[in-house]
Amino acid sequence: MLKRTIAFLLLIYFRELAKLQLRKASPTIIGITGSAGKTSLRNAIAAVLKDHRKIKVSLKANSESGIPLNILGLSPKDYSFFDWARLSLLAPITLLTNWEPYDVYIAELGIDSPLPPKNMEYLLTIVRPAIGVFLNVLPVHGQFFDGLVPQTIKDPKERRARVSDAIAEEKGKLITSLPKTGVAILNADDPKVIAFFGKTKARVVTFGVRHKADLMAKDIGISLGGFSMVCKEDAKEEVKLKLGQLFPKHYAQTFLAAIAVGRYLGLSLAQCVRGLQTHFQLPKGRMSIIPGIRGTVILDSSYNASRKTMEDALQTLREVAPQRKIAILGDMRELGSVAKLEHEEVAKIAARTTDMVVTVGPQMKQWFTPELIKLGFPRKNLWSATGPYEALDIAKKLMKDKDTVLIKGSQNALFLEIVTQGLMQNPKDANKLLCRRGRFWDGKREQLKQSER
Repeated sequence: MLKRTIAFLLLIYFRELAKLQLRKASPTIIGITGSAGKTSLRNAIAAVLKDHRKIKVSLKANSESGIPLNILGLSPKDYSFFDWARLSLLAPITLLTNWEPYDVYIAELGIDSPLPPKNMEYLLTIVRPAIGVFLNVLPVHGQFFDGLVPQTIKDPKERRARVSDAIAEEKGKLITSLPKTGVAILNADDPKVIAFFGKTKARVVTFGVRHKADLMAKDIGISLGGFSMVCKEDAKEEVKLKLGQLFPKHYAQTFLAAIAVGRYLGLSLAQCVRGLQTHFQLPKGRMSIIPGIRGTVILDSSYNASRKTMEDALQTLREVAPQRKIAILGDMRELGSVAKLEHEEVAKIAARTTDMVVTVGPQMKQWFTPELIKLGFPRKNLWSATGPYEALDIAKKLMKDKDTVLIKGSQNALFLEIVTQGLMQNPKDANKLLCRRGRFWDGKREQLKQSER
């Protein structure tokens, strides 16, 4: 209890100093929320604005501690007691010495709970965005919202809908908190997002692919050579966006949302597209194309996973792979009572998009694997591993020339970047290409290695 109290007081300390730091720059604050894709959207908005505004980005910072430290210009090293003591001493000094000029602060707002300090309400005591972007709603971190759904509701699909409603309500506080002079940028393709159209005082701008919106995309094309789409504004002006990286088709929504921010801040549609084409970089571990051993291609999406992103990644694998399609899929964590349903639904997509599957983790083995077998997937093409090192050993025996390998799973417990590194043609490039780098994460991976072997 004492430790928790001290931690909360420390959060308030950093928060108040960060608020003072923000006053020095008085930037326009852009808040980004959603269940998946926030970091990619943050990067896309930064790319759009880079040539036209002085921007600061909440790099590797989307939480109750990360955001204020980022505003102050501080970064944790190993999250130890001594590290927090160091940050506490540096914070007031930084407040006096850091006069970094910027016009726009792009804040990724991640919530893990309906309760403070891990909820949206608390994050909005740190930053008060004038521009709010709401990307999507999925039952990610659903286990922390499960308690808001009556236990009398047993049907998994109904529970998932109720959990998603609770998540939408919490994330949507970003939109309902916007000032009358601000703008809410909403995904018209997500019914739980567009429901906030009439719940804000701010002006509303919509984007979408399947439903009519202010900004839309058509002619979306993907291949191992890149991504393209045509951006339409108010069904009038059209500009083609071409990028030399592979993105799943749902990235069209990400790019439209970023363009909407740019248009609101006075940029032309062509300027927004040019910014994306010039500056956008995919965050590590999100469908990066990496050359693999034996002439294979790796689609590294090892950073994290939810049902929707897993399904989109599998559909992308099917569309771009020239020959055999192998998926190395890890557990989707923190889903609470809907975990079984979510894993089974991913199995339905995997059954028609892959030739071989290696699962990693107990949830995949318990729920995904039986469903895949029930759907008629050949048992001889299916393997289960307890952890990433075992999965790596299996994959090395399977891979052949011209295979395309998708690697995707939840973050922080599975560390599927271990599999990616072991299958890379040039493992020495790991620090440049893969997610979760540095001493802290190296230590976590070493602990996992010792426990697994």
